[in-house]
Amino acid sequence: MLYSQGYCEFSEMVRLHLVSRGQPYTERDVDTDKSARQEMLDLGASGTPVTVIDGEVVIGFDEESIDELLGHRPYNG
Repeated sequence: MLYSQGYCEFSEMVRLHLVSRGQPYTERDVDTDKSARQEMLDLGASGTPVTVIDGEVVIGFDEESIDELLGHRPYNG
């Protein structure tokens, strides 16, 4: 689940990252969906993006945490 705002640059970064990983996701816009905004606040976040993966919450664009929760290992090339 991705809680986002349409104009949020970091929400866009999470979207693009999830797509690049081939990860399907559900997105809820907290600007247009009051219940989504309340859910986001209940998770302890005051802004977007907020990503929830298997019950774990990632606040902001934290590529490493998202990849860890998705089971992707970082490239150490």
